[in-house]
Amino acid sequence: MDAADLFTGMEHIAIAARDPARLAEWYVATLGFRVRKTLDGGPGKPQAHLLESGSGAWVEIFVADSVKGGVERSNTDPGLAHIAMVVSDFDAAQAFLDKVGVRSEGAERAAPLGARVRFYRDPEGNLFHILFRPKAL
Repeated sequence: MDAADLFTGMEHIAIAARDPARLAEWYVATLGFRVRKTLDGGPGKPQAHLLESGSGAWVEIFVADSVKGGVERSNTDPGLAHIAMVVSDFDAAQAFLDKVGVRSEGAERAAPLGARVRFYRDPEGNLFHILFRPKAL
């Protein structure tokens, strides 16, 4: 067996959040995710929220062990850098995010293969970008 036989796909990414319920609600209301499952951690244990995007990608949002920090990562810091959200209409998506007050990290950026990209932050400072490709990878 080789690696491709063993590792068959990526199920989800996870975000440790100061307020998981609030952040999950934001992903639903702002980016169109659907709540697929809310996990009860049992007495004294926090819940986790499993959300699914329109493309079928999953995000798990759970409580952070610590609420210290608040330092925001940049896209080029080591580690997980951002979530890329595919959009059907780039101009309409950025107009919507601007209208609802989502914090932008500047203007649209040039991207390879004719793609259009613009970076934003969720309410807890996690970086995501909207992405439109004229032709899928």
